[in-house]
Amino acid sequence: MPRLRRSLFVLTGLLLAAAVTDVMTYDAPAWQADYARLKRDMAQGYANLDWMVERRGLDLAALDRDTTAALQGAHSHVRAFLALRRFTKAFHDPHLRLAYAPHDDAASVPAADTAAADEMVEVDLPAGKDCDAAGYEEGDHAFQFPFASMPGWTPIRQGDFPAGLLGDVGVLRIAQFGEDRYAAACQQVFRAGIGARALQLAVRERLQHGLADTLRELRQRGARRLLVDVSGNGGGTEWVTDVVALLTDRELVRAQARLVAPGCDRSGLWKGAPATCSALQPAIERARLAGTGAWTGPVLVLADRRTGSASEDFIAWLQQNGVATVLGETTNGAGCGYVDGGNRTRLSVAPFEVMMPNCARFLDDGTNEIEGLRPDVALPMSSDDAAQKARALESALKMPKRA
Repeated sequence: MPRLRRSLFVLTGLLLAAAVTDVMTYDAPAWQADYARLKRDMAQGYANLDWMVERRGLDLAALDRDTTAALQGAHSHVRAFLALRRFTKAFHDPHLRLAYAPHDDAASVPAADTAAADEMVEVDLPAGKDCDAAGYEEGDHAFQFPFASMPGWTPIRQGDFPAGLLGDVGVLRIAQFGEDRYAAACQQVFRAGIGARALQLAVRERLQHGLADTLRELRQRGARRLLVDVSGNGGGTEWVTDVVALLTDRELVRAQARLVAPGCDRSGLWKGAPATCSALQPAIERARLAGTGAWTGPVLVLADRRTGSASEDFIAWLQQNGVATVLGETTNGAGCGYVDGGNRTRLSVAPFEVMMPNCARFLDDGTNEIEGLRPDVALPMSSDDAAQKARALESALKMPKRA
């Protein structure tokens, strides 16, 4: 016990010393300067700023006053950081967030400095000595939904894309749309000296072959309908459109994703004034996607409130073109994310940066995907009662076929 008391005494002393240092080194003007720069960058580089004001009614002037006062009266780096975190969370946009960014990293491109970025030559830098060095890790690809408890469930495959059968319904799990979550696939295609982009594309091709093989086996085993489970899938990369193409032989069309318009300064929004320019580049034409037809039968998609970003793009392509019926919950509302890395503001006072989406995707009715995509058939996906969820899905699969 004496040793424990001494340890607690030393720990308490260290924490008190850290707290004193935090307070003594706090520089309110420096935090205010970073915050002012963040507002300038958001006024020029945050794709959803107008939408938050015009459609969600976010009072930016009030939010600005509260944040300014909080930073002025924070008296510590910790409290100032929490004030900025409250600021970003007030937008309820999953892609607008504070991220850890050590100051010894290469500096980020300023949000409005698009001209310099346009002049950069794309170079495929070496991926690294192996898949681990290249940033690939093995995600959890397993089913989270209680399919195994449903009558007649027959497991078919595990691995990258678990699959099974429920009567004539083939069930396919896609847990991630980011190639870097498939380390085993990376190891199969990795070679010394390969570039990072070349590695990504090689992994993608390997995964596409795996998906096509799984779809083929499900069809051979008697599947007449396909249920794609993207519950909990938080997104990934443009690979998602290749996956969409597998699920139809039709040409699909939808609204083109729109990028932030260069040179549009919406700083007046922080004072309650209307925007004086268009935040987003105009949509010149519809986006088109040619199906490759690895699957041509009816499609169902299972989603929940953790389904977001690229997974919402996946759903929008299929749902709006009448290819799929969506089961589950309204999705996360992450919408479009970071084209070419997105826009970001590096803080000078702390090892963090604010990441902001530089694009927006809209549904055909004009709704920004950050509002989430609604299911065609609601299911209690957030219920803690696994049996209830299984019964609800079983009932939904017995409904008249809608896709």
